[in-house]
Amino acid sequence: MATTTPTQEETEDNAPQELTGLRARMAQMHNPGLYVGSGLGIASGWLSGDPLLLTTLGSTGIAASWATLGMNPGPWRWLPGQGEPWEWMCRRSLRGYRRRVRRMRRRLDLDHAYGPAVGSDGLLVPTIGIADGWRHRDDRAALVREAKAEAFRRRSATLHAIWAKALPDWERGWWRRYSPAEMALRAGPLAVIPASGHIDVPWWARLLVASTAATWGARVWALPDRGTPAADGDPAGLAWYLARWAEWIACDQGPLAASKLTDIHLDEDRLTAIIVSTTAKPALGVGQDAVSIAFEIPPRAVNIYRPDDMAASRAKLSVRLRTTTSDLDMDDLAAVWEEYTPYHGSELYDPEETEYGRRFKLLMPRRGSSVADVQPLAIAQALDMDGQDAVSRLHLRVIDARRIEINEMATNPLQDGVPLDPRALLMDDQGYVTVGKDIYGEPARWRLMVPNEGKFGLTGRKGMSAVHSFSSGTTGSGKSSLEETLLIAQMINGIIGWLADGKYGAGFASWTQVLDWLVKSHYGAMLMAQASVDVGKFRFSTQMKMQWQDADGYVMDGRSFFVPGEPFAPMQFTADEFNEMVMDASKDHVSPLLASVSNLGRQTRSAGIGARVYVQIPNLDSIGTNRHANAIRDMLQSGNIALFRTARADIDVMSLGSRTPKFRLEPIPETFPNGAGTGGLGYIADGSDQYTQSRMMFHPNPVRIARELPRPTLTQAEADAIADMSPAGLAYLRRDEYRHMDAAEEEEFLRDLVKQDQEARGKNTTVVDLVPSRFAPAVDATVEDDDLDDLVPPSRSELVWHAVDRGARRNGEIAKVTSLKPPNVANATKRLERLGKLTQIDRDWHTVDAIDA
Repeated sequence: MATTTPTQEETEDNAPQELTGLRARMAQMHNPGLYVGSGLGIASGWLSGDPLLLTTLGSTGIAASWATLGMNPGPWRWLPGQGEPWEWMCRRSLRGYRRRVRRMRRRLDLDHAYGPAVGSDGLLVPTIGIADGWRHRDDRAALVREAKAEAFRRRSATLHAIWAKALPDWERGWWRRYSPAEMALRAGPLAVIPASGHIDVPWWARLLVASTAATWGARVWALPDRGTPAADGDPAGLAWYLARWAEWIACDQGPLAASKLTDIHLDEDRLTAIIVSTTAKPALGVGQDAVSIAFEIPPRAVNIYRPDDMAASRAKLSVRLRTTTSDLDMDDLAAVWEEYTPYHGSELYDPEETEYGRRFKLLMPRRGSSVADVQPLAIAQALDMDGQDAVSRLHLRVIDARRIEINEMATNPLQDGVPLDPRALLMDDQGYVTVGKDIYGEPARWRLMVPNEGKFGLTGRKGMSAVHSFSSGTTGSGKSSLEETLLIAQMINGIIGWLADGKYGAGFASWTQVLDWLVKSHYGAMLMAQASVDVGKFRFSTQMKMQWQDADGYVMDGRSFFVPGEPFAPMQFTADEFNEMVMDASKDHVSPLLASVSNLGRQTRSAGIGARVYVQIPNLDSIGTNRHANAIRDMLQSGNIALFRTARADIDVMSLGSRTPKFRLEPIPETFPNGAGTGGLGYIADGSDQYTQSRMMFHPNPVRIARELPRPTLTQAEADAIADMSPAGLAYLRRDEYRHMDAAEEEEFLRDLVKQDQEARGKNTTVVDLVPSRFAPAVDATVEDDDLDDLVPPSRSELVWHAVDRGARRNGEIAKVTSLKPPNVANATKRLERLGKLTQIDRDWHTVDAIDA
């Protein structure tokens, strides 16, 4: 660090001082646009008659031409495959360029063999001159081409210099495509200002027009960014770097063929640009070594990275041109970072050696760059880390808004695996269980329940809500290992486990006899989701009639939260390969499945029922775009998130909404450096946008452990209630009859079961109209009341009250259960509300008192 300080001080001393006050105003006067604009404004007030008309027409024509050039660029634009604009001008400036090229090629193809001359006496006279020696050279064609190429390069360099001085820098000044509104703001005053001379206005208005014209001219003239001049000590300037890029990188056999550099800035010791790939190859396809060879600088002086908001065809390039490598201690990470940092103003501090590698921290500047801009690729390039997989060895952990910790782990501490520990799966008072270990040696936690602070059951148990979860990963990445660990954790903590296997039973074949309910078909998954919703409805109806106590011991009526074990056990619905279940929208199970899972996500957390969804890629757009899919996306962003082995393509298309990682995740390879597989290795969100690499617990035979644990199941009251609500409950009661079947046989069995149940419900349903018919016979007054109970079926009010008591919450659901018309249901619920039998909370109906009380 001591070697770079004098250089910085000398640079600061030699830097030109910024002008202030009157000198700054005088410097602003050196602007040709100021004089052109003011002259145009004065001419509009001074001229009259034909001179004013000609001036107006001329300026209007110039403005129209200028706007046309801006909105419709012509052949002077940099076209793909045409090279730089000065190269195009160099070629096209010669009218006979192509003709001379064809003539030169024909002459080179001719046979110029030596032909001796014949004298007057008929004898051969050998004449060997300078021209003959030139024609007899074997490498004459190559020399001619080299001479032509050198002349072309000189003409191109001359035209390049003229272009850079006469016109703004390419693609950043006037000569890019502008919108009509932008050109109207730039060229419009040129046509309007002279026209103001035709209007009779007072003298102060003429002065205002002249002032406006001068301001407009100075502003427009200052808009283009002039070509960056060559830095001192580098006479070639940008042209040399552009030529080297075209020769070494963008050539046909180069690492990024047909690429180009845009937005180039050349300071005293740094060059920055945007790499644009014009082919299907991404801009990050060019490596650090290739650029260092092209620009003749050390590899660590090159940084190539792509921000998250930049397209794959573009990447940022930062090159440190003047370095002090000879005087720099390469083992001093702080000094190396100060010399080659890609984030100007950042500082590396607290470097230390650890058991697995190196650790250090970065302090980002208050302005310019933030911790969200830090990428492992830029750090590996700046510190010139060895190996092709140097990026995968870097692990970033945010400390606060300006500090970030970087761990370089030459040996991954997770490569030996994490054995399953049943004791770690016991849920703590905050609802967490330990499912593995993260890269820093800390427990990787997964939340099963969320406590409701200050709310308790009558036995003193704390109220808790269920948690939704989302996991993604390719086949063999470890999703099943995580799910098997969570299934054991659920049994240990008394949570009912329902699992829909999207792989038609192949994913969890050994768990068939262990879980409370497991289905193998997609149709069965739809019934399981509907049954989960019915369980939630029944629990809500029961909880409304229960009491609870607050933190001070006061007992309250009507429980709006869930207490484990009072009287129901928590429950978890899991859908594996969920994107496969909903992929074919034409099948009859897709819409009910999405609607049921959407209902789970919106309503059942306070009934102790959570949903866990597994998909192949971390893109929630794969589950659909309707309103139910949108609700499911919101649900999956609210709880646990785990991203298993991912590829670069998966990360680029990642779409997790509000839980999208703020810091770029690196792809997880298939194997560790020691050759071990990376199954079970992934990223777990810690409740925010920070994702930590972790490895899940693994056991070769987890079913053996699960069989020794009690199997939580629904209470008999819950099972009977959901069986009365829909065929899904009947499918749960008869689950043991199709456990041994495969997916096709199970679906056939369940479809027959649903069909039979619907026929039975339709046959026994009786609709009673409370409005008396004028054709109905009068009731004999002598009939006793007890006899009327047998003769008259239940009234509408009784049907509606019993439907609400069994879990139906909305008028539409009540109408389906009771087979009543919606207007009749609406009238009945309003009547029961007036009588104090029902109450409406958030548009949901709940029973308050028995209807016969």
